[in-house]
Amino acid sequence: MATLQTIRNRAGVLIAVIIGLALLAFILNDLIYSNQLFNPNQTTDVAEVYGKAISIKEYELLVEELTQNYLRNTQQETVPDEAISQQIREQAWETLITNYVLANNLPELGFVVHPDELQDMIVGTNIDPQILQIPIFKNQQTGLFDPNLVRQFISNMDKDPTGNARKSWVAFEKELEHQKLLRKYYTAVKKGLYVTNIEAQNYVEEASNQNNIQMLLKRYTELSDSLVTVSDKDLEKFYKEHLYLFEQDESRDIEYVIFDVKPSPADLQSLQQKMMEIKERFMMAENVEEFVNQNSDKPYSEQFFSKGELPQLIDSIMFASQPGFIYGPYIENDHYYVAKLVSFRNMPDSVHARHILIAPNEKRSMEQAKKLADSLKTLLLDKKADFVALAKQYSDDKGSAEEGGDLKWFKRGVMVKPFEKAAFEAKKGEFVVVESQFGYHIIETLEKSKEVKKAEVAFVEWKIEPSSATYQTVQNKAYQFAGMNNTPEKFEKAITTEGYNKRIAGGLRPTDRTIAGFDYAREIIRWAYKAQKGDISKPFEFPDKFVVAHLTEVRQKGYAPLEQVREQVKNSVIKQKKAEKFIQEFKANLNTGSLQEMSSKMNIPIMDATNIAFTSFSIPGVGIEPKVIAASATLPINKLSNPIKGNNGVFVINVTERNKQSTIDSKQAQVQMMYDIQARVDYQAFEALKKLANIVDNRILFY
Repeated sequence: MATLQTIRNRAGVLIAVIIGLALLAFILNDLIYSNQLFNPNQTTDVAEVYGKAISIKEYELLVEELTQNYLRNTQQETVPDEAISQQIREQAWETLITNYVLANNLPELGFVVHPDELQDMIVGTNIDPQILQIPIFKNQQTGLFDPNLVRQFISNMDKDPTGNARKSWVAFEKELEHQKLLRKYYTAVKKGLYVTNIEAQNYVEEASNQNNIQMLLKRYTELSDSLVTVSDKDLEKFYKEHLYLFEQDESRDIEYVIFDVKPSPADLQSLQQKMMEIKERFMMAENVEEFVNQNSDKPYSEQFFSKGELPQLIDSIMFASQPGFIYGPYIENDHYYVAKLVSFRNMPDSVHARHILIAPNEKRSMEQAKKLADSLKTLLLDKKADFVALAKQYSDDKGSAEEGGDLKWFKRGVMVKPFEKAAFEAKKGEFVVVESQFGYHIIETLEKSKEVKKAEVAFVEWKIEPSSATYQTVQNKAYQFAGMNNTPEKFEKAITTEGYNKRIAGGLRPTDRTIAGFDYAREIIRWAYKAQKGDISKPFEFPDKFVVAHLTEVRQKGYAPLEQVREQVKNSVIKQKKAEKFIQEFKANLNTGSLQEMSSKMNIPIMDATNIAFTSFSIPGVGIEPKVIAASATLPINKLSNPIKGNNGVFVINVTERNKQSTIDSKQAQVQMMYDIQARVDYQAFEALKKLANIVDNRILFY
């Protein structure tokens, strides 16, 4: 992401005075909101659980520990991208909360993991499933888990000079113990849950009784909302009586305007001129690889194309030309290209090969892997050893080892480049040792397809990007817009008069990191939680855009105030008043005697519904109506119900027939009900504890 200083250095011009003043205001605004001016004692707590503060330092130490585990396990020096970093931070947060909400308290309740239990999980009779899946603990001959390999690893791990083997194993054991402790707790909770015989019998009875009903339904939509009078007193009364409906989590709503940074016509013309200059020099270049590496966004890669495999624009032209021909510059997928025909060759499209992979690992260095690969090649050449047997015994590519190393037929572009080059260039039956990022491969090419004419084409490509001048022009426009439209009224008016496209993002949570259309919008969300309702943000800078946001709504955790949910409450009150009116209409006609007579008198058609059980989810043609379903299960046959206030309208029903269609055994039902209840324990028990813990999440103050 370009910074303001980078833009200054790149453009070498001063921003207009009005932009500078606006920027100063934004800086002061940020200092105020981040409490750096008026609250020097900003909290250092990342969370609060059961009223106990958890410091940011403790959280960051856990993040660092998990990061080091990741790097050791993936054999990487750095975390590859922000997405992985975020996953690690989320894992650290979940671990921290689990520990403070539950795990740290379990020893006081008598839940512990004895060392003998841990030993049993690793090499005993109750091996943890995670260990069973680790490849190095499987016998290479049988493919089955071998506890002796675990013992061997543990006894040899201190021979690793880096110490990584021990660190990884200690971290793994710690996680095994942690998971075992949690399982003990959840198992204890499950053991306390039971479905009685009577409950099971009742369930079978409820599921077995199938009711056929006739009903009259007067839908709420039949009366216009404008005909219902609602007072402030009505709203307040409903709100107080139904406060539980308006419990909410913390969230924010924003509106925003995007200022896209796109290449200007002048940028395109300038880039085209540069590509024309490159084309002239490309014609004279003797070393194609060196030229491409020095002049292209993408490094040189030896590529051969059959007829029809090149981009449509140049495919026919290249195959009708002579080596040395250059085409371009041309545009494709936001890139400028210059393509040079290097040569023609007759080559196979695909090969059938097999290999033995000797990969480095904790016990074998890259140098040792090469020595073993060379030794196996010697056995194949001099001793006429069986390739299939060697592959099954030594290959670290377990996917192909069971097939004797056979990779079947494959085309170019499927395998990594060093492997592909060796397999396609080797003679049939020749053994070749080649190095790739996976280790050393002993390759034998078994068959080749018929050779076809292929064109070797080299590309110089440049991504079409806006210039520094274009970037700064858009930047100035965004800052000017934010500086001059710093109130909700001005923001809205400018959008209308200047024709901007206003976008909306609602329900943003403190831990959200994305907004529709943005890969990383964390800074916008952090701003929304520091700002006040109605505030206009400074421009947020992205690689290809600037964003100015308006905070339109602030929702605090707890119960939403009436004004915030006024429309929702009003709709509910209107629905309630309609229901009261319809109920009175139905009551006035209940004494007519039958549903048919009521239907005729009230001009409401009779609706039928069949096979409705107490356990039904909805009524066909009507929707989710639990009160109607419950009434159908308890109402005597051929007796009109009282008016029923439903979700979609007011009902009067008549049960015309009740059949018992039991295909469920009560014992089976009891087992299934027990399973259903216990399957929810792990999640629901922890969620209940989290709610009791009153967790305060302050991560947004730091990340």
